[in-house]
Amino acid sequence: MSEANNSEIGDPIDRPSIYRTLLIAFVIWSAHFTVSYAGVLIFPDDDIARIIAIVAGLIAIAVLLVQVRTLPAPRSSLALGALGLAGAGIICGTIPAIVG
Repeated sequence: MSEANNSEIGDPIDRPSIYRTLLIAFVIWSAHFTVSYAGVLIFPDDDIARIIAIVAGLIAIAVLLVQVRTLPAPRSSLALGALGLAGAGIICGTIPAIVG
């Protein structure tokens, strides 16, 4: 067991950027939801709430794309999956603002 720990370099929090990417992806998703929901609560039945949700969605997708571009060369499928799931959640969260 100690051999496995010796072969891995660095502390667990410093090793791969996968964990940071997982955290960042879901923080962006939840921030988008919070901003969109707050817009609807503050401006009910108003077009400004739609604009807030759409702009928040575009910004969140842009931040996710920047995060994908900054991943190290051997990109982890887990990190890409988390970013993809967050992107799908953001898009599905923005569609009601566009349609409704």
